[in-house]
Amino acid sequence: MVFEKCSSPPESPSVAILALTKHGANLALQLQGQLPGSVCYVPVRHRFALAMGAVGFDRLADALQWVWPKFSALICVMATGIVVRQIAPHLSHKKDDPAVVVLDERGKFVISLVSGHLGGANRLAREVARLTGGQAVITTATDVQKRPALDLIAREAGLEIENFEMLSRVARALLEEEPLWIYDPEGRLRSYLAHEPSIDWLTQIPDVSASSAAVPIQENLNGCSEAPDYAGGHAENPGVWVSETLVPSSLKCLVLRPRNLVVGIGCNRGTPAGEILDLLREVFLRENLSAASIRNLSSIDLKADETGLLGAAAALDRPVYFYPRDAVEKITVPNPSEQVARHIGVSSVCEATALLSARSQTLIVPKQKTLNVTLAVARVACPS
Repeated sequence: MVFEKCSSPPESPSVAILALTKHGANLALQLQGQLPGSVCYVPVRHRFALAMGAVGFDRLADALQWVWPKFSALICVMATGIVVRQIAPHLSHKKDDPAVVVLDERGKFVISLVSGHLGGANRLAREVARLTGGQAVITTATDVQKRPALDLIAREAGLEIENFEMLSRVARALLEEEPLWIYDPEGRLRSYLAHEPSIDWLTQIPDVSASSAAVPIQENLNGCSEAPDYAGGHAENPGVWVSETLVPSSLKCLVLRPRNLVVGIGCNRGTPAGEILDLLREVFLRENLSAASIRNLSSIDLKADETGLLGAAAALDRPVYFYPRDAVEKITVPNPSEQVARHIGVSSVCEATALLSARSQTLIVPKQKTLNVTLAVARVACPS
């Protein structure tokens, strides 16, 4: 097995359980014992709960101020009206807000209040209802109508939603069986939506040249970028674009990005992050690729302390994997370098580590270079 040193390990999800009354605190403690990774918060007057490991607070508003950014889910054992008023100042966007579930102190009704799909509140409400013997209250239309939910499908398929503003429009089309097209060359959504009669599965999109694109990649390279205009026959209907390639600007579609690109990087000692990012921007725009589909960067372990490379990975909000020399030297590449071989003992860094990390034998972008940086891109195969 190849050793991979990753610069950014993932964090574990967690649940905050908040209660106000004595009976609510009792139920909160019971839930804490059955939900791994949960922490119970109660008013300081409930000394019995504090003795059992609960965290005390003086004001609910202060407790919410503390837990909102730190937990992936909140379970509130109290009246729904209280919760609505208290969380209102904290609400931002469903892609960012934690799941919020509300239940009465007897656990009879368990309400999915905020972030039902993406945050997992619907799923959590059902789990809490199972534990309390109560009834989960779910009001999301796709759940009620037993229709596919694109946000949940995207998450399960490992796809990142790039333009959330289109999610509700496309979800409505799917819910109401309106005409909907999907461009999904690797078939990532097929198994989830194969029986939907209103979907037109596109097998080919006309080639567009990125050279005339006027839309730049955003500074953090995670924004929605567009390729040149194409007013094809599907421009009037909403659709779903599932690809690492840029989207023709006239298509009204939800963009789902697979994280299926590995960017191999080689650089001279002391190369600034800006030079690495500039080359990446240039290459991705020219090759009609979205940087949102980058899964990770890769390089040789001799570069593990290279601040410019680590800074570029941080700017992209992606990990960088470093590979040992004995693994890198075994990879056959199309553009070996005698100069690199003389300096570090392997004939390639960017191409070899991109292929190694992607577990691929083919580069979609061979070695590109500036004075101090080399870059190559490999595609990770779609899971079967």
